[in-house]
Amino acid sequence: MTEKGFQIDIQVDWGTGLLFGGNEFNCGTWMDKMGESEKAGNKGLPATPRNGAAVEIIGMLKSTLRWLTELSEKGHYPWKGVELGENRHIKFSEWNDLIQQSFEKCFYIPLDQVDDSKYELNTKSVNRRGIYKDTYKASNHYGDYQLRPNFPIAMVVAPELFDNQHALQALNTAREVLAGPLGMRSLDPKDWAYRGIYDNNNDSDDKSIAKGWNYHQGPVSISSIWFLEKFGLNW
Repeated sequence: MTEKGFQIDIQVDWGTGLLFGGNEFNCGTWMDKMGESEKAGNKGLPATPRNGAAVEIIGMLKSTLRWLTELSEKGHYPWKGVELGENRHIKFSEWNDLIQQSFEKCFYIPLDQVDDSKYELNTKSVNRRGIYKDTYKASNHYGDYQLRPNFPIAMVVAPELFDNQHALQALNTAREVLAGPLGMRSLDPKDWAYRGIYDNNNDSDDKSIAKGWNYHQGPVSISSIWFLEKFGLNW
């Protein structure tokens, strides 16, 4: 890992309530692979840094805020919210509502282009429609629009975030495109970065696959199926 990889900055956008963190040199989430090949030029570089607001992290944050709000209202938790500094304070319930109000606008990619104006989109980066972004405002902007098996995790822990029809469409697409008999593909085969064959012994000068750099760029992940089923989503 490079020196920049050890620097992790995390902050909340209080306009949306979304939590942002990391940079392109961090392995910021479970879906990552730190490059190891000097020969191919990927050593110390994460293949999928997923910085910005990762969809499953937002789902878990929303679930936590809902839980804290309920505990606080019932008198089981002594705090009502968090201090923001400069005599500013936000209640758990208010933070919860901020995320609820902003999630679809920030993360959904509409099936019909006619609806694009309702959402925050860079239409030039859209690769597939009727799905949810993998990240929001990542440093590599195309990464937001990659179809990966992370948004169903957010659906499991915070289903209230999702419009029902949008969710069904996105799940059907994930089932058709990502789900296989042995697990979930870690990336849409239609994606330009897709490299479906993982070989950690690859010692070529191809940066995209050398030393298994493509571990989460398409190869099937059995753990992702286990995680989803563990939390109640059966394919």
